[in-house]
Amino acid sequence: MFKKVLIANRGVIAARILQTLKEHDIKPVIVYTPGDERSLHVTGSPESICIRAYNEIPEIISIAKQFGADAIHPGVGFLSENIDFAKVANHYSRFIGPDTTLFVKMGNKVKARAIAVEAGLPTTPGSDGPVKNDREASRICDEIGYPVIIKAAEGGGGMGMERVTEEEELAGALNSVRAQAKTLFGSDEVFIEKLIDPNRHIEVQILADKAGNVVHLGERDCSIQRRHQKLIEFSPADISDELRGAITEAACALAKAVKYSNAGTVEFLVDDSENFYFMEMNTRIQVEHRVTELVYGKDLIYEQIRLAADEELGYSQKGLKSSGFAIECRINAEDPEKGFEASPGVIEKFIPPSGKNVVVDTFIPVIENGSEPFPISTLYDSLLANIIVWGKDKRSALRLMERKLGEFVIEGRDVKTTIPFHREKLKDL
Repeated sequence: MFKKVLIANRGVIAARILQTLKEHDIKPVIVYTPGDERSLHVTGSPESICIRAYNEIPEIISIAKQFGADAIHPGVGFLSENIDFAKVANHYSRFIGPDTTLFVKMGNKVKARAIAVEAGLPTTPGSDGPVKNDREASRICDEIGYPVIIKAAEGGGGMGMERVTEEEELAGALNSVRAQAKTLFGSDEVFIEKLIDPNRHIEVQILADKAGNVVHLGERDCSIQRRHQKLIEFSPADISDELRGAITEAACALAKAVKYSNAGTVEFLVDDSENFYFMEMNTRIQVEHRVTELVYGKDLIYEQIRLAADEELGYSQKGLKSSGFAIECRINAEDPEKGFEASPGVIEKFIPPSGKNVVVDTFIPVIENGSEPFPISTLYDSLLANIIVWGKDKRSALRLMERKLGEFVIEGRDVKTTIPFHREKLKDL
């Protein structure tokens, strides 16, 4: 087992990883940029150092060597799915994530789609590979019918996608997605899929070791989103047992087909008739992993660490039992009434709720009257906290979440949050 782990990330996920390291007596090393020095993961770590940026690979590797870290946890975003970073990290220590070959196989959505087809997973009608030109795109759309969605092959995080409802929109959308893809991901490769609408976004959490053992930890419903990014997640999903069995079996089949190791998430779209379609595989921990943790009783961050240290799972699918219902609300500094426009500012009061079956992951310290205000930067994503609750059933969990959202105090200059949106949306669940 690793003795010291460098956390190459910030915000909520860094605070979450730090908690697990402390619980298992693994020494942490924190890197942070100017402005993050008051964050809980920085003040709560015995060793921390300021860096220029969270994507500075040479600097982060140098610090890992300097502090004697024998592993690096990339968290989510930034360098978490960067193959160059993973290769260098593995050379000097150990990258906590899958083998770098998995980034090549599953990081490109076109390649991942082809692998899924070969493994027997259903996929939406669409292009068999990257779209070569506008003429080919028009032909594909005519064959599968509108509406369609254009996606960047190297895309992620809800970026690099555009919906097209009629032929007149196609050329402009292609140019727009290609430009976004080139700027954001360094490749203008795009592909086309039939848009499944309405749909539900259902994902399956898997764990796998290097000995070939694969298990799933159920599914999460992540359908409530804005701009293709998730806002509310819960487990179990409201699906039939037949679909649950098929979709979890498909996720494990894909993991075995690519010889996956570590934690991963296989994402699907489900239509009104409970037909499901493979969408993508995320080769990292997900923001919403806590939902699964509360239902299955496993610390997924620690499982990641164990698996990266070449330990075997040590349990089978039969040994995993789910219990109750868990739901997560992402509390973002955004104004729902203005299209979820980012709402940076200065937080003058921050008092998260607490209690039995309630978890709040945040990097912001408690701020009460007289405390120093906490600025929210425009440089990073808007996530302030995740609140996750567990109940013996869906009804009790939703009631608990409603109560705890009402207790969450976030006040400040110019800062709006998604809490009102969540409280309203819970009524529809």
